[in-house]
Amino acid sequence: MKNNKEEKNHFAKIMWALAEDFGGKISNESLELRFTALKQFSIDEISKAGTWLLMNRVEKFPAVPTTKEIIDAVDKISGNLDTKTKAGLECDKVFKNLKFFGRECPTVFKNKTTQYLMTSRWDFYKLGMMTEDDLKWFRKDFIQAYEEIDKQDVVFLDIAEQAGMIPVSNLKGLIENKNG
Repeated sequence: MKNNKEEKNHFAKIMWALAEDFGGKISNESLELRFTALKQFSIDEISKAGTWLLMNRVEKFPAVPTTKEIIDAVDKISGNLDTKTKAGLECDKVFKNLKFFGRECPTVFKNKTTQYLMTSRWDFYKLGMMTEDDLKWFRKDFIQAYEEIDKQDVVFLDIAEQAGMIPVSNLKGLIENKNG
């Protein structure tokens, strides 16, 4: 949001409407703090998130939706997924590749975290030898490992890539390097 009077007023109206609808109150200090915390989003995104919360919120306490709830609503509307959901989808891609290519699957993923996990922690050869029960545990372990990497403050994957721990995942680049 822009730090101008028009957008601050629009933001305040949205927050007051949310508070009123859910039976709560919001102070001017809270408005200022929320505005600062949500500055990364456009006023249109905040407005849509407010509408989404009015239609979908089930929590009764606190009466006023939290800043985190507003951020989550913006993410849901824009299609952003939480880390656990992303990890589950990435694990599905691993299983799809295992099913299609078998144990000889080339490990090339666009997602750096998946690429790292499937070259440093696991590989398709080992996955291909696992029983069905082992694969259930693999899914749980993969999601947990993915979430742990995502939580790290340091951009771990960039450091790992610079150290040569992640193979080049750009197939076109591989072909060009081989031929050039």
